Amino acid sequence: MKCTIKSIADELNLSRNTVAKVLSKKDGVSEKTRKLVLDKARELNYRSALSKDTAASVSGAADSILLLTRASVNYSVFWINVMKGIESVLCQYNYSLTIGIMDDSDMRTLNLPANVHNPSIKGIILVEICDLHVCEAILKLGLPTVTVDMPREYQSLFGKLDIVTMENKYHIRHLTGQLIQKGFQRFSFAGDLYSSNVGSGFQERYDALCEVLKENNLELDLECSFLTETDQQFMNSNYLVKRFRKMKHLPDIFVCGNDWTAIQLMHAAQFLGYVIPKDFSIIGFDNIAESEHTFPPLTTISTPKEQLGIAAANCIINRINNPDTPFVYSQYMTTFISRESVLL
Repeated sequence: MKCTIKSIADELNLSRNTVAKVLSKKDGVSEKTRKLVLDKARELNYRSALSKDTAASVSGAADSILLLTRASVNYSVFWINVMKGIESVLCQYNYSLTIGIMDDSDMRTLNLPANVHNPSIKGIILVEICDLHVCEAILKLGLPTVTVDMPREYQSLFGKLDIVTMENKYHIRHLTGQLIQKGFQRFSFAGDLYSSNVGSGFQERYDALCEVLKENNLELDLECSFLTETDQQFMNSNYLVKRFRKMKHLPDIFVCGNDWTAIQLMHAAQFLGYVIPKDFSIIGFDNIAESEHTFPPLTTISTPKEQLGIAAANCIINRINNPDTPFVYSQYMTTFISRESVLL
């Protein structure tokens, strides 16, 4: 079992804050207590028992924060921008950033990257890792952990890690109401809602759409919705083309879980000769760089990706330095970007 600050504190009947001060070489602790903590840390094989200089010389690297993310082309454009924000903060505190990547097989088998056990890793930031079982396995490592977005069923994680996310519902609710007033009746949703790695963001975007439809006595057009498709199916243009061909009608608009999904649908529909927004409108989410360069440019909701990274990095630094502070749940506002893929 991994040794944590809490386990050392429990063994010595000390506060976690006192143990953290010793392990981070802060003042305010007596020499007797400092020796007790360091001896116990060595006894329990705590990764930070060595001094920072010694640890660096043993591991060959300075202290690092691990960015753990998913191996998926459609998410890479998101986490790379988040990473920029993370790095801008970590360099100020002399931490380096290490990347760990898990594919779907790794997540199913809880096969964590080997570098999570590197003694230089002092904290973990999760980006697009929303499988609850994976999150729970990470927490068992005993390292400070921050997640950007979170599992759909995230309540069990409260009080165990810091959460930084984006607001997901406001703009979808507002835009849906506007479109209904303009005469739109058929709304479909496109986005994986059933895989184990689905984040709360996708679910909240779907819920926002359905809530407004219900308030206006309308129902989601299930015939045209893509709710059970996996990333692999969204990447399969032949599959999407076949789905479009089977549709007996088209919706007035597709609301998509993210821009990448919207772009895949646009390409499949355009292959069949459909014209956007003449035949149907489409909206994405995230405002990735490609969304501005589709034909037509994609209407979307922009997430502050670098700011999310900055917030996550500040959280992890604060958690390392002040382990007993209350856990953070912070939500950053998004921005609506109107482009030509929606007739407003």
